[in-house]
Amino acid sequence: MLAMIPTYPEPNRPTVSPYTQKIEEYVRSVGESLGLTETQGGRERLEAGYGHFVAWTYPEASFRDLCLCADWLFVTFILDDLHTLKVYDAPGAWAPVHRRLMEIINTGEDPAPARERTPFTEALTDLSIRTAERLSPALRGRLNRHLDLFFQGFAEESENRFRGTPPGIESFTQTRRLSVGMEFGFDLVELSLETEVPADVYETGLFREIIEAASDVVAWQNDLHSVHLDNKRGDFHNVVIVMQHAAGISLQEAIESAVAKLRRRVADFLAAEEQLLPFLASRGVPPRIREEILKVTAGMRQWTNGCLEWYGNTTRYRIPATSGESDQQHAHLEMLLPSQVRASA
Repeated sequence: MLAMIPTYPEPNRPTVSPYTQKIEEYVRSVGESLGLTETQGGRERLEAGYGHFVAWTYPEASFRDLCLCADWLFVTFILDDLHTLKVYDAPGAWAPVHRRLMEIINTGEDPAPARERTPFTEALTDLSIRTAERLSPALRGRLNRHLDLFFQGFAEESENRFRGTPPGIESFTQTRRLSVGMEFGFDLVELSLETEVPADVYETGLFREIIEAASDVVAWQNDLHSVHLDNKRGDFHNVVIVMQHAAGISLQEAIESAVAKLRRRVADFLAAEEQLLPFLASRGVPPRIREEILKVTAGMRQWTNGCLEWYGNTTRYRIPATSGESDQQHAHLEMLLPSQVRASA
């Protein structure tokens, strides 16, 4: 499947961080501190190679910044696992988790009583503090807003699962753009490059077009790579499955349509990126800042192509051998659930 997934044309293989092995060891130590090694499912999750993932997607980062990027992506992978649990299909079940997460992220303090704190929420509190110390107030505020939108995407997917039917393609596209989490993932590209896109550029129509196209490319590449896993577990939040349902076509026909749709979105990104330099010059952006902004969009392409390299080696999207294995794959998350959810689960 990987060979047929369209992506950005590059003359060479994507760059990889010189800290690959070191960051993999770091992420495994984080997983151990969270208790993931105490269950079979957790140990299997740690075999997915999340350190290698950030090595491919943020190759220019210093080791300190690579650790921050790794922490955020590892945390969000865990939360992505968490929100797919059936307990969150009930309307409003995700809302208290969302509120607590954002309180920690925005303030660096956990609002829950001490007895309800877990190694995960303590780690998130520490991560939020370290991130605030590293980023400018403007970039930190943008990162936090994008994390909020990421969790909003989870809530919308939970509502769709509760209804039991796939959304329409337009509704799906908007929700998937949130739940893939690439706006905050691309904020971390700026961190990794030690630069920052000025707000008056970031909010322009052209730059928003670049961000949205890049987010769709990552989301749909992920959907194509994981379609057989999503189909097996009945998760219809996948561009292929949504298109299959909407058009009443076979899975293979939907895959082919999704490939064509993704190819067009790659072209949209490249066309918008081509316009960026003259656009910045027309706005009087100084040459040094223009160069840094172009490095950020190049970093988005590196992120995307690096992620595809990781897909070729990770076990995260492996189809469970048995239904029992599938049922147990989230057992390591039990300790992360809020107490009121654990009581009702």
